[in-house]
Amino acid sequence: MPPVLLLVFNRPDHTRQVFEQIRRLLPAHLFVRADGPRTHVAADAEKCAAVRAIFEQVDWACAVHTNFLTENHGCRRAVQAGISWFFQQVEAGIILEDDCLPDASFFDFCSEMLERYRDDPEVLHISGNNPAPQVCRGVEAGYLFSRFSFIWGWATWRRAWQLYDPDFTDLETIGKGPSSGLYQISSNPAARRYLLDKFERTRSGELDTWDYAWFYTVLKNKGLCITPRMNLVRNIGFDAAGTHTHSGMATNRENEVSALDTPLVHPQNRAPIPAVERAFFYASQKGRAGLLLRRLAPWFFYKRSGRF
Repeated sequence: MPPVLLLVFNRPDHTRQVFEQIRRLLPAHLFVRADGPRTHVAADAEKCAAVRAIFEQVDWACAVHTNFLTENHGCRRAVQAGISWFFQQVEAGIILEDDCLPDASFFDFCSEMLERYRDDPEVLHISGNNPAPQVCRGVEAGYLFSRFSFIWGWATWRRAWQLYDPDFTDLETIGKGPSSGLYQISSNPAARRYLLDKFERTRSGELDTWDYAWFYTVLKNKGLCITPRMNLVRNIGFDAAGTHTHSGMATNRENEVSALDTPLVHPQNRAPIPAVERAFFYASQKGRAGLLLRRLAPWFFYKRSGRF
C-alpha cells in the first residue's frame, strides 16, 4: 500500500473515523500534517491536542511521520505546504483530509492507478470522489478520464505536484483561444468566466483555499485526472465545524459510497465525456454560490449560450 498523508486540524471525531479506516488497511507509512490552533478561538487548543493524541494509538508496524504546526496557517498555506512536505519524502502517495471517509476499495484503486500511470506525464491526478456517479452509470470501464481534480480523497505523484502553481502564472491568458486551459472544460463563455473568477479570487487571497490552484495546474498543463465510475469517498464534514463544507450542501445521493468492482476494467480511450464533464462542473462548486449554481446551472448556461 502506498504512503498515506492525513491532513488534520481541530475535529477529533471526524479524524478518529478516518484514522480507524486507515488502521484497517495497515499502511507501512503514515504522514500526519496538523494545522495549529487559532489564537482567537478558545476551544481550538484542546481540540487540536485531542486530534494529535489519536496518532499515539498506531498499533501496527507503521512509521508515523508527524508535522504538527504550533501556529495556525489557515487552509491554503497549511494544506499546500503539507502536501509539499509529503512529496519531499515520497515519490507517490494517497492524500486524505480529516472529513474524507473512504471505502476500503479506495486504497486498492489508488494503489493500482499510481502504479499503472506512474510514468505517464499526461495523468496528473487520481480522484477517489465522484460527485456525479449517477451520470457515470453507462460507463463500462471502472474509471474515466476527466479535467476535474476532485480532492475528497485523492492520490498523485511527486512529478505531478512539482507542477503545482499557487501563483496562477499566466492566468490572464488561460481563458483566451480554443487551445487554452479553460476551453478544455467548456466552450461556454459564462462557464469560463465563472471559473476564471474563482481562480482570480483565490490568487488574490479572497478565497482561502489551495485546490483551485491545483485545478488550475491541471488545466494549464493539459493534464488528465482519473475518476472512479462510482464514488469511493464520503465527506463526513457537512456540519457546523466545516471550513468549506456546511450542512445542506450535499444531497445523500451525491455523498453515497460504493465499493469498486474488481477486477478493474480499464477505459479504451482517454477522451473526457462531455455529459460527464458538464455534470462534474455543476457538482464541483463549493459554498452558497456554488449551491445556487448547481440548482440554476442548466438554465444559466444553456439559456445564455445554448451550450455548455
